[in-house]
Amino acid sequence: MSTRPMSSQKSPGFLRSYVLPALWLFALPLFGVWFSGHAMGRFDTQVLAAVEQQIGRDTAVSEADRQAALDFYRAVPASMACLSGDPELASYRNSLGKACADLNQFNWASLASWGLLALGLASTVVALLCGLAAFVSRPFQFGSFVVGWLVLRVTSAIQVLGQGALLVWLSYWMTALWMERYYPKLIGIMALLAGGAVFLVVVAIFRRPPSDFDVEAEAITEARAPELWACVRRLCERLQTAPPDNILAGIDANFFVTEHEVRVGERTLTGRTLFVSLSLLRLLERSEAEAVLAHEMGHLLGGDTGHSKRLAPKLAHFGHYLQQLYDGGMTRPVFYFMMAYRGLFELSLGRSRRASELAADRLAAGVTSGQDIARSLVKVGAYASFRDRVEAKLFAQDEQHQTVAIADRVAHGFSAYAQSDTVHDDLQGAVTPHPFDSHPPLAARMENVGAHLNPEDMVRLLLEPVTSSWADTVQDADAIEARLWGAYEARFAQAHDLSLAYRYEPSTEEERAHVEKHFPPLVFEGKEAGFDVQMDYAQVSYGDWEAPILFEQIASATTADRMFKKYLDLEVPGEGRFKSRRSICLSKLREPDALLQAFERYLSRHRIMKEHLAGAQAA
Repeated sequence: MSTRPMSSQKSPGFLRSYVLPALWLFALPLFGVWFSGHAMGRFDTQVLAAVEQQIGRDTAVSEADRQAALDFYRAVPASMACLSGDPELASYRNSLGKACADLNQFNWASLASWGLLALGLASTVVALLCGLAAFVSRPFQFGSFVVGWLVLRVTSAIQVLGQGALLVWLSYWMTALWMERYYPKLIGIMALLAGGAVFLVVVAIFRRPPSDFDVEAEAITEARAPELWACVRRLCERLQTAPPDNILAGIDANFFVTEHEVRVGERTLTGRTLFVSLSLLRLLERSEAEAVLAHEMGHLLGGDTGHSKRLAPKLAHFGHYLQQLYDGGMTRPVFYFMMAYRGLFELSLGRSRRASELAADRLAAGVTSGQDIARSLVKVGAYASFRDRVEAKLFAQDEQHQTVAIADRVAHGFSAYAQSDTVHDDLQGAVTPHPFDSHPPLAARMENVGAHLNPEDMVRLLLEPVTSSWADTVQDADAIEARLWGAYEARFAQAHDLSLAYRYEPSTEEERAHVEKHFPPLVFEGKEAGFDVQMDYAQVSYGDWEAPILFEQIASATTADRMFKKYLDLEVPGEGRFKSRRSICLSKLREPDALLQAFERYLSRHRIMKEHLAGAQAA
C-alpha cells in the first residue's frame, strides 16, 4: 500500500491503442477475397475476349447463331462453367482444359479467406462477450477469462495456420498473375515464415512460463519481532480472518499481501505472506502503520489474494503467448487482436481491483480509524514520490557517481520536498503501485473513509517527527535495512554505469575508457588469413575492405544467403551507386554467431548514444 504520481502524459485511448490495431487481423483475408475475385474476373474477361474473337471470325455461323452464342458466353462466365457441376456446361468446361484447375484454386482461396473472416468475426464476438462478462462479478471475471483464453488461443492458432497458407499461395499467384512469372525464392521465404509462425504459436500454447515471484527482503520470524506479529494477529482477529503465515521485511516503498509462492533468496515461502517496508514503517506512527496492515489483512478477508493466486498464472501464460505472437513476425495481426481482448479484460480488472482497494480501506477504517488511513496514505504517497524523483534524477545524470547513497538522499531531502509545491502535485494524482492491484486516487480513498486533509495539514503531517514506530520492534532492523539498501544501491550504480557507456559519444579520454570498459575492441578470426573482423565502439573493419566503416555510416544491417554462404550486409549511403553495400562473409569466420551478437550490441549502443545526444540538445 503506497502511492506514486500518475503520468501526466495523455493516454492514446482504448480505441486507438487496441481496437484499430486489432483490425489488422482481417487485412490479409480481405485481400485474399479481393484477389481471388480479381483473378477470376480477369480470367473470365480473357476467355470471353478470346471466345468473342473466335466467334467473330467464324464465317460459317449465321448472324442469329453468332448472337445467341455471344449471349450465352456473356451470361455464363468461364468461372461459372468451371465451378459448376451442371451437365449442360460439361462441354464448355472441358473446352477450358487445365485452366479450370487454376480457377478452382482461386475459388478455394476465396472460400478460405471468407472462412478466416468469419472466424475473425466469431472470435470478436467471443472476446466481447467474455470481456463484458468479466465486469459482472469476480467469479464471472475468472470464468470468462478462462473461457476466452481457451477459445481464442484455438481460433488464433487456426488464423495463423490459415493466413500463413494464404500468404504462401498469394506469393505465387500475385507475381504469376501480374508479372506472368513466379519467384521460387519468394515462395520459399513465405513458406519458412509461415511454418515458423505456426511452430511458435503451437509451442507457446503448451509452454507455461515460470511463475516465480522473487522478493528482495528478509523473513521476520515471530522470535525476531514478537510485538509486530502480535499486532498483526490482533488485527486479523478483529477482522475475523486467518493471520499470515510469513512476514517479510524489505525497503520497497509499499506494503502488500499475497497467497502466491514467494521466493526469498534460496527459500520458497508458501501460504499467506505479508510484506512490510521498514523504510515506510519508520515514517509511520504505530496507529498509522496498523491502518496499513489492517488494509492488507482486509485483502485476505475479501478473497482478493485468493482470486489473484488463481488468475495470475493464467495471465502470465497469456502474456507469454502474446510475446510469442509479437515475435513471430507474420503473427503480428493476431497479436494485436489478442491484445485487444487483453486490454478489454484489463479494464474489468482495474475496475474490480479499485473496488477491492476501497473495500479494504473501509475494513481497515473499521478496526483503526479513517484518519489513520488518510494520514498513512499521505505519508506513503509522499515518500514513494520523492524516492522516485531522487532515483530518476540520479539515473539521468551523465557523470559517474562516487556513491549513489539513495537512502541518505531521501532521508535528508524529504523535509524540503514536503514543504515544496511539488509534493501537492504528486499527491493530487497519486495512485498506489502494487504487484497485484491498481489503486484509486488519493482523494477518492480519503473520501471513501470519511477523512479529509487540506494541503496545510499534509505539510504539517509530513514534517512531524515520529514518536513510536513498529520498525523499532523488529530485531536487527537497522542491519536488515543496511544490507538491503547496500544491495539495491550497488545494482543501481551498476545499471547507471552501464547506461553511461550507452550515452557517451565519447568526447574525452575518461569517457572513452568508460565506454571501452563495457564495449572493448574485439577481433573475430577468419578461417583463412585476411578475413578477420575487428570491431570497437565506433567502427567495424574487415580484411576484404579497403577501409573501416563507422557505425555512424551504417543505414541498415541485414543477413542474407547467397551461393550457399551467409553474409552480413551493411548499407552505407553516400559512397556511390556501386559502393552502397559492404558485406562480411560470415561463413568464413570461426565464430559467426558471436560476431552477429556483438555487432548488434555495438550498433545498438551507437544508435542509443545518438538518440541520447539529440534528446539532450533538444532539452
